[in-house]
Amino acid sequence: MHLQRRDLLRGFGASATIGLAGGCVHAARTPLGSTDPAMVVSEEEATAWNRFKDSKGPALTGNESWHSFLEFLEAKLAAYGCVDIHRSAWTFKRMVTSVWPDDSKWSLVSNGRRIPLANFGANCGTTGPQGVTAELVLWDPDAKPDIAGKIVVFQPRPRANVREAFVNSDYEYITPFESWPVEGSAVPQEQDGTHSISDVVWDEMTATSTFIGEVRDAKPAGVVFAMNLNRATAEGLYTFGVPADYSFPSVYVDRVQGDLLVSDAQARRSATIGVEGERVDAEAYQLVAYLPGRHYGSDQDEQIQIRTHTDGPSISQDNGALGLLGVVKYMSGIAREERPRSLMIELDCRHFMPGAERAWAAQDYFAKNPRARDRIVALMAMEHLGQIEYVFDGEEIRPSGRSLPTWLYASDNQLMIDASYKAVRDNHVASAVIRCPGRPGVHGQSQGPWYGMAGQSRALGLPGYGVQGDLGAYWAHSGRINRFDARSFRRQVATFCQLTGFLMTADLSQLHVPKLENPPPR
Repeated sequence: MHLQRRDLLRGFGASATIGLAGGCVHAARTPLGSTDPAMVVSEEEATAWNRFKDSKGPALTGNESWHSFLEFLEAKLAAYGCVDIHRSAWTFKRMVTSVWPDDSKWSLVSNGRRIPLANFGANCGTTGPQGVTAELVLWDPDAKPDIAGKIVVFQPRPRANVREAFVNSDYEYITPFESWPVEGSAVPQEQDGTHSISDVVWDEMTATSTFIGEVRDAKPAGVVFAMNLNRATAEGLYTFGVPADYSFPSVYVDRVQGDLLVSDAQARRSATIGVEGERVDAEAYQLVAYLPGRHYGSDQDEQIQIRTHTDGPSISQDNGALGLLGVVKYMSGIAREERPRSLMIELDCRHFMPGAERAWAAQDYFAKNPRARDRIVALMAMEHLGQIEYVFDGEEIRPSGRSLPTWLYASDNQLMIDASYKAVRDNHVASAVIRCPGRPGVHGQSQGPWYGMAGQSRALGLPGYGVQGDLGAYWAHSGRINRFDARSFRRQVATFCQLTGFLMTADLSQLHVPKLENPPPR
């Protein structure tokens, strides 16, 4: 019966309206019931926000760009009526070297040839100007070589299961793909209908992070990541999942240079690798603020936590905070007395810090303030907004001509799932893929992992939503303002405004969700 209901709703088409049963119905014509377009951040303002963020380069925790971005966010939150704004701060050691496209501090010479580099490895060891000279050895996962004191050439092997899960997992609902940038033309409707770069980059990049963990204690002299990626995709690629600091230098090269280095390693040539840099003291902080609802400050107050991370290598890896700013702006346009619940805004900074969130668990705001969750009744997260789908084109990449998928995750509650489908259609989000990981999708298959920062809701047993793009061209320093789509950003924000209104007015007794004691990693 469950699958039949979803098929029926899908058949209603893009203009259909889903009636939400019981106590979850709210006034459809109020700004909390459905999004008022006049109150949503404009494409022009969204572009201005993102252009400001981009103006000083990648915002990685502790650097100048990140501090500028956080100060902008704090000022805007205050202007929109947020109170009790707090910086939960600590210090850490941050790696400093040249930043792509400036490659002056990283180098690789193999068999007498200077090799063009795509980037250095995040949080790798540093060297002096002379670098480190050693014999090259090719990594073979089936017959692992002795790598102590040698420069390892690691060429990722494609993992079909990783790629398939990333681009073709099942779903609850999906809205049609649209042509881009001009809508209205026919485009492939299969999830991977354009063979975009997204799954290939995800597979290759995460393989390098996994490899660091495998060899960090084997004392190599250095590592060269010989990627199976073209030049444009490899440019500025940043390691993810982000490793903790390690002792040996590492660099990335594209497929052309990678094939040459594989040959050199097979011949046991000598190479010199260098990453000049230093570790400096830097400040990190999580920014917390509240947009008061009618009961804020009283025992009756209930709060919706909205969260994202503020650090990342590209224009939209870390622009979820601008999306949440759009939600706060929208909600601030509604009188406080008409907002039944408060918003707690949590802007985390640990996603791209050394070792990521797991390494800084003791610094988490909620670890320091365990009672801060007492009034939280729901959780939402936004990341990776306003993105464009890209495909390979020789040594370049180009837009696919089709809308990039927007992944929207919902808790295992049919009212919440249906509300999310209604929201993406009401706000014209093309290629929105609604997922509820942990249960079979519409085709009876796995819906894959819950990517993104709202997955925490499952461990807390809270109703949760998460939204994000699939990132393809945005894991790298090369993903700048020229790869920003303001129309998509605005529609995604409008959708989250509607879902925030839904959670703000919902009868929580209708939104029971299971609590997972050990939710699978994303």
